Amino acid sequence: MSWARIEPHCATTAVDEGLAAAVADPLWFLLRQWQLGELTGDDGGTPVSLDVQASWSPFARFRAAGSGPATTVDLAEDGEPVERLVERQNTLTPDDPARTPWAAAVRAGRALLDRVAEADPAAAERIRDYPAFAFTPETTRPAEAAGPDDDLYRTLLTGSRTVDGVRVLAYLDQHGGLPPEVTGDSGADLAEVVARWRTAMDAEWGIGAVAAPDSWIGDRLEYSFALAAPPLPDGGTGVAESTGPVVLAGSEYDGSGVSWAQVDAVDPMPDWAADLTGGPGTGTRIVSLLPAPLSYPSMPADRFWEFEDRRVSLGRVGGGPTDLVKILAVDFATVFSPDWYLAPVEVPVGAVARVDWVVVRDTFGFATLAGTAAGEQTSRFGRQYRAEPDGGAGSAPADSAVRPGGRASLTAAPSEDVCFQRDEGANLAWAVEQAVPGPSGRPVTRDWSLADFEPPPANSADAELVWRLSTPVPRSWTPLVATQPDDGRFLLPARMFDTATDELRSALGDLVAELRGRGIRDEEIPPEGIRVRVQDQLCRTPDGRTWVWRGRQKDLWRGEASSGLRFDDTTPNNRNS
Repeated sequence: MSWARIEPHCATTAVDEGLAAAVADPLWFLLRQWQLGELTGDDGGTPVSLDVQASWSPFARFRAAGSGPATTVDLAEDGEPVERLVERQNTLTPDDPARTPWAAAVRAGRALLDRVAEADPAAAERIRDYPAFAFTPETTRPAEAAGPDDDLYRTLLTGSRTVDGVRVLAYLDQHGGLPPEVTGDSGADLAEVVARWRTAMDAEWGIGAVAAPDSWIGDRLEYSFALAAPPLPDGGTGVAESTGPVVLAGSEYDGSGVSWAQVDAVDPMPDWAADLTGGPGTGTRIVSLLPAPLSYPSMPADRFWEFEDRRVSLGRVGGGPTDLVKILAVDFATVFSPDWYLAPVEVPVGAVARVDWVVVRDTFGFATLAGTAAGEQTSRFGRQYRAEPDGGAGSAPADSAVRPGGRASLTAAPSEDVCFQRDEGANLAWAVEQAVPGPSGRPVTRDWSLADFEPPPANSADAELVWRLSTPVPRSWTPLVATQPDDGRFLLPARMFDTATDELRSALGDLVAELRGRGIRDEEIPPEGIRVRVQDQLCRTPDGRTWVWRGRQKDLWRGEASSGLRFDDTTPNNRNS
């Protein structure tokens, strides 16, 4: 009989007693380890060097799969970040200029004047004086959605010679070019200038009939997209290029940043990506690296009898036999954490990568082939960092990983901020608007307090009880009423009747307005609630270029709401109101 490993086991089910490893004579254990040769370390070597071969293939095609028709775009080398492709929403709306934020319309007009003035200064002055291009502070937003910044915009720009860039775009869509009284003798040259200006505005602001991105799924408040790359090179691993293109889909992307953990491999191959073939961007490289032990805060000491510092107290870990997640975490920390090493391999950004093979050389001079992509097609070992097909294992390419095109982005204050929360007491859900975009595009805060839930006093001071059709809720709260069509249960935004003013209130922002046609699926609002924000983002890609876009992000919120809403109710007269 031979023993590979002997470990102590506690007779109780408590986790902390086993971790404490309380013994009557620990010195005797240490002497027995020395006597039996366990301290010599001749039964295993420590990695000292690695030889790694990695292959990669850049993303060549993007597909937006939102609520509308799916759209496919071929990606350029060193193009924009993946997050911008997925999240960017349209700001300039030539089909309805009054919906465009004033700040965006004015900046677009200023950019047009700057470009035209370089080619023909006189034409720039004629554009300023053309009545159809003059900026007028019109908006489709309710008056309640206007803030101090919007009043300032209206005062400063009314009657000025400011050009509205969106009205210029609307004129171009209707007539195909600038009017002759504006172009004069420079028609051909100005047409080229205007075409370049329109392309620049579409890249910076986005031009479209609707604000929501093509990847946005309105009834789920999340994005859906896919990325495709040409076949990975063989690299001498036995995995031939005939395995086909690599397609990764993010069907529930929340806007927090694209990473490998948010995508699944698509199997079988979709038709829109089947024609991709190997291009100049694919490649393979072999590197030699020095592995470094992987560590993390509060990591236990490598040896069982070594004392940790005061930041680690494994003996105080509580739990029982049913705390499976805690037991697995403790087991990894105490047994397997010293076995992990870190060895970075550089691959191009905006690509999928595969580790073809790894050769590990240890302190005893042995070289071990840790695994190959060909061998792992039928093995489950070494597949921790890999995108699997949605719904289970399949013929996914080995070690696929998403490398976004940009670093972490900087975000501005949200221009729109809406929380969706359940209210079990009222049997409703609520869309609580914390900020909505004003006519200028600046956020307008919608504050509320507990006083907004207090019923107003009755007309008669002598009344003790007051019958009310409904109790009040803040103006920024919009009810979501459940409906049951054939394809599931949805929550539709409704209007609230204000018994104090006899008016029907509705939401002011765009996020709730987009839900009026179909609503949001009931299962998308968990008990914790969700928060959706629209915010401008900026990031810099490795080539030094700066990218700006406006996108949406969904996060969990703070829990259920309690409006205290009641109908046909009698309440005490609030004489102090």
